[in-house]
Amino acid sequence: MDEIRNIAKSADAPMSARMLILDLLDTGDPPSFSAAELVRAGAAFGIEAPGIRTALTRLKAEGRVRTLARGRYTIGARAEPLKARILGWRTRLDSRREWDGRWLLAFAGPQERADRTAWRRTLRALELEGFAEAEVNLWVRPNNLDGGAPGLRDRLALLDAARSLLVVEAGGLDRDREDRFRRLWDGAGLSAAHEQLGTMLERSAGRIDTMPIEAAAAETLTLGRQAIRSIMRDPLLPEALCATGSLARLIAAMTGYDRIGKTVWRDYLRG
Repeated sequence: MDEIRNIAKSADAPMSARMLILDLLDTGDPPSFSAAELVRAGAAFGIEAPGIRTALTRLKAEGRVRTLARGRYTIGARAEPLKARILGWRTRLDSRREWDGRWLLAFAGPQERADRTAWRRTLRALELEGFAEAEVNLWVRPNNLDGGAPGLRDRLALLDAARSLLVVEAGGLDRDREDRFRRLWDGAGLSAAHEQLGTMLERSAGRIDTMPIEAAAAETLTLGRQAIRSIMRDPLLPEALCATGSLARLIAAMTGYDRIGKTVWRDYLRG
């Protein structure tokens, strides 16, 4: 269990009722949960029933969860774009194309920063699309994804980035910027992290059958969540900047682990 404790420490925050509900609904399998099932899910993480019910009420008010029938819930309209993105983790590498050396530049100024909440969403969207901050008001990434600048603008908009954000393709940079931009990502670190996480998935899969069902449920969701976050936050750099073999192996490991996790959760929720 030491590995699972390390995973929890490395996450942005401990599992909360809100995170748990959204994580379960984001998988799309099953597409909906009863209130009783969500309460039982919370028990695996030490979250009491009132906390689950309070989180449900707030998520419904935000449009992130909606009621299908009395006491049964599914993902809400406001959370659908992120759910669609998360469900694409298996085909994450398919959006890459050969890199011709050109870059995508995103410029942000006072207009984009005026609303602090909107600015946080913009920064989050830029991070999820693999941008790195290169200079004051300038974020960059290699132009090696399907759709180029137009496709990138559409994806940023779906992630609630500021509509006024200027995104352009650029080439022929001066030598200093070209060299600096190429060093903005730690390709070796990314690969090592993916390899480590893939190994953790394999070790966890090997011991799940020996664990109490409640502990197995908590471990598979926590570790699976960490793996999918790692896959979805990978900047999808071209091979010239970061080898993608480790990401491909992590996706393959998570594909098998996902099947195990879903079986564990079906058994756990049946009680």
